[in-house]
Amino acid sequence: MRVTSAAAAVLAAAVLLVARPAPHAGAREEGTPLGKSNFAVALGGLDPESRDNWVRLGEYTFTADGDVLEVHWTWRQPVRVRRASTGNRAWGCTGRNCTVLTASGWQSADAARALTGRYSVRDGELHIAWDDGHWEDWTLTSLAGGELAGVELAGNDLGATHGFGNGSNAPWTARVPADTIAAADHAAFVHRYYLWKTRSGSPYIDHGDGSPFWVTRWKLCKDGRCLGARTHRERDPAHTVYYIAPANTASAHRRDTLWHWRTALADGRKETCYTGNSHVKPMIQVVDDDGGFHGWVGVEASLNQTTSEGRDADDIGVFRILG
Repeated sequence: MRVTSAAAAVLAAAVLLVARPAPHAGAREEGTPLGKSNFAVALGGLDPESRDNWVRLGEYTFTADGDVLEVHWTWRQPVRVRRASTGNRAWGCTGRNCTVLTASGWQSADAARALTGRYSVRDGELHIAWDDGHWEDWTLTSLAGGELAGVELAGNDLGATHGFGNGSNAPWTARVPADTIAAADHAAFVHRYYLWKTRSGSPYIDHGDGSPFWVTRWKLCKDGRCLGARTHRERDPAHTVYYIAPANTASAHRRDTLWHWRTALADGRKETCYTGNSHVKPMIQVVDDDGGFHGWVGVEASLNQTTSEGRDADDIGVFRILG
């Protein structure tokens, strides 16, 4: 299912998420949120009337005594970053052997910002008070028979309009290998997204939920670290190639990237691998307590680096592929 949000609806949602006051402090429930320590979380401040939108992808780590640490990467329309190499060469899986690109910064742990704070859980609501004075509220949901938790943004003072994530006790170093991901039933995964775009110069929020991602069958690349797929046949001018790769050449993390582009655009520039405005989507693997793979939480940070349209040619937003 795919629908386009009206500006008024998005603005109303933004008011509700931003204006809700932080709850009063009280006795916190014992333990981590739903018994889970590590949450992959996507946040976005997406306003169809603005060209200063932002997205943030983070790893939240909760301790049983009420402390929380977040490490996150942020992309903003006013800060024009280009695509960057992951260092991972995808061979033999799409018909185009290319080094996978991502949004600049995602390939480096040094580009992340760290936040610390305190949290409390009461009646299924998670409240985080960051040490810098900001706060977030989240609604908790138990998933996968209790092996996984979900969070949905309920309020904040960051200016975020959309946010969701998933958590478990799987360590941040517990990477699911590419061959296991390729074997998953991707047709059963649900793709949910909120993306800021423009059509003929008019901005809007593109929203979809309830259907699988556009690719449901992935092929393992020869390096054993990357996945590839393509839509339609090679001779079709609308043919699109898709790649999934780790954010860099290291292995002890759950950070991936999704990269896709139309081959006709590369052909028009006489390129094998497209260097123009490709789609770059940093994402974090969703892994349950037992190490089972459930998809990704991610953001799109495809900022225009090619055309004269400036920010009007950006695609920026939050998404999740979850099964």
